[in-house]
Amino acid sequence: MEQLEKLSENDIQRISNAEKLYWNNKPHAIYCVAVHGAKTQNDGLVNASSTNTKIKGLSIARVGDDVIYADGTTSKIISGAGTACIVDGAPVALVGSRLENGDEIIESPNTTIAIKIYKDQHLLKTF
Repeated sequence: MEQLEKLSENDIQRISNAEKLYWNNKPHAIYCVAVHGAKTQNDGLVNASSTNTKIKGLSIARVGDDVIYADGTTSKIISGAGTACIVDGAPVALVGSRLENGDEIIESPNTTIAIKIYKDQHLLKTF
């Protein structure tokens, strides 16, 4: 604590800038939250069931929600953010979430709300 008190404003600013540079350049992956209308690799569309929580008017998709295909078949989302982000009691689905039929969410109308995971961070089992 004594050392911190001896720092000048200039020193504090330099340290702050160095920390920002470190965090902005640390290797990471960004996973956007999937919302109603998100697309899958096999041309399915997410049918988000949450009516309470929305991003720009679109319901947030969660683990357990259905994906609907052009032929009328459906498949459930089976992976998501785990305990990192829960909405209405279920983990949110992310771009990259898997479906029970092996498909994967690849694109979402939402690109503003996301989860950032640093490469050296341990992923949760349910992520």
